[in-house]
Amino acid sequence: MTGGEIRYWSVTVLAILALAGAWLLLPMDEWLRGFAEWTAGLGLLGPLAFGGLFFLATLLVIPCTPLTIAGAVAFGWWAMPIALVSATAGSVLAFIASRYLFRERLRRLIARRPTMVATMEAVGDGGWRLLTLMRLSPFVPFNAQNYALGLTEVGMGAYLVSTILGMLPGTVVCVYLGIIGRAAGSDTTEHWLFLGLGFAATVAAVALTRRRVRHKMQARQAATAA
Repeated sequence: MTGGEIRYWSVTVLAILALAGAWLLLPMDEWLRGFAEWTAGLGLLGPLAFGGLFFLATLLVIPCTPLTIAGAVAFGWWAMPIALVSATAGSVLAFIASRYLFRERLRRLIARRPTMVATMEAVGDGGWRLLTLMRLSPFVPFNAQNYALGLTEVGMGAYLVSTILGMLPGTVVCVYLGIIGRAAGSDTTEHWLFLGLGFAATVAAVALTRRRVRHKMQARQAATAA
């Protein structure tokens, strides 16, 4: 295992421990239930309110993980299509704004971030496959990529496909977490065993995907530098 892999898994373990600590020390269950009750009180407007919040969070480059989990507690698996549609709409608007409205300002801002510059250079004007690798990469926050990619020669079609594919793994994990929280009232051993094994398998699949993506992106960056 290389030094980079050790750091990656160390950060992953620390993130899981931090999440577990926050769940134990903070009234996370109360907050999630409160959000579910608030959206339920809105009736048919509840999903629209959730989608609107997700859309704004995407535009403002706010991490959407807590919101996705809360949405799954409120709406179950329906939170997934709502989150995907809202995040895609926000991503497209950020991409267009970056390309046509804030291009020079963002270019100066990104120039001070070597990791983001290297990732953008590695993508270049590549197709949707290469772009999807970047969207899956943990090097640059997903919502920040929306603005960064507006400065490249990436076409809208490739951008849309890579955005949807890049969001899927993380969204599945977050929605699964919300489903576990929503079903927390069941105390049977079989229930928790099923949920635990399913979550572990999902996290392992996402981690393996990110590991392969990281190696491919590093190779691409090295080739670009050469």
